[in-house]
Amino acid sequence: MKIEGNSPNSEAALQKLEQAKTARSGKPVTGAADQAAKDRVDVSADGQLVHNALKAADGAPAIRHEKVAAAKKALAEGRIGTDTLKLADKLIDHMLGK
Repeated sequence: MKIEGNSPNSEAALQKLEQAKTARSGKPVTGAADQAAKDRVDVSADGQLVHNALKAADGAPAIRHEKVAAAKKALAEGRIGTDTLKLADKLIDHMLGK
């Protein structure tokens, strides 16, 4: 089923609405295109920082394979992972930002 000419957003309907508003107020009403040209958005410095950080993160790989390989090698050589208490302390300090 197809209905034609009954769209509320049709150009003719918008023109009629603007004419009716002009007739009531006596002043011309600016159209949506005119208003859109005047719209403006300002982004705060924090917003710009977040945007830039997200762009940088998108460019970085999800897994840093060179770090994984170095950690596996250090584990295999016994340089890390032998003192579980020390490892736990380091992890907790890292999580707390110390």
